[in-house]
Amino acid sequence: MKNKFFITIFILSAFIFLAFAGWFYVFSKINSEKKEIFELRKIILRNDKKNNNEKSLSRLIDGIKKEKNIIDSFFLKEKDLIRLINGLESIGENASVSLKISSVSVEKKAGSKPGLLFSVKGTFDQLFKYLYFLENLPYLITVDSVSFQKTGDGNENTQENAKENKSTHLWQALFSIKLESYEN
Repeated sequence: MKNKFFITIFILSAFIFLAFAGWFYVFSKINSEKKEIFELRKIILRNDKKNNNEKSLSRLIDGIKKEKNIIDSFFLKEKDLIRLINGLESIGENASVSLKISSVSVEKKAGSKPGLLFSVKGTFDQLFKYLYFLENLPYLITVDSVSFQKTGDGNENTQENAKENKSTHLWQALFSIKLESYEN
């Protein structure tokens, strides 16, 4: 009986030891899995932060590209001078004047800016309106000289004046401008 008692105690002790060893093994596995999950969460958070930063940077670059394109549209190169001439014609139409470009001079020297000579015909108010529009073109323009000359009576030349029975004098303005926003 004494042997059975010790064998029972030994077997119970062995089972308790195996249970503790099993619990310790399971507990250590759970802790190692927790650590791995914690590390994976840190990696996921870092990657999410990188993705958010990348998206923000992408939006910033897109905004900068749009602003760069807007700024680049103000500066003209030799191939873009037609855009300036189209702008001059467009403001001529808005001011209801006739535009005649005499010359465009583009020198190949460094630091030289293109010059334009042109004349505009219309009433004094229209010419003044054209000058206002010219000053508000999106290019840096220096007006070297402007001369206004009265050219005659406009009653016979304009249909609007004939309808209104109004006497208006025709004027001509001669412009000499330099394009400061020009890049070689």
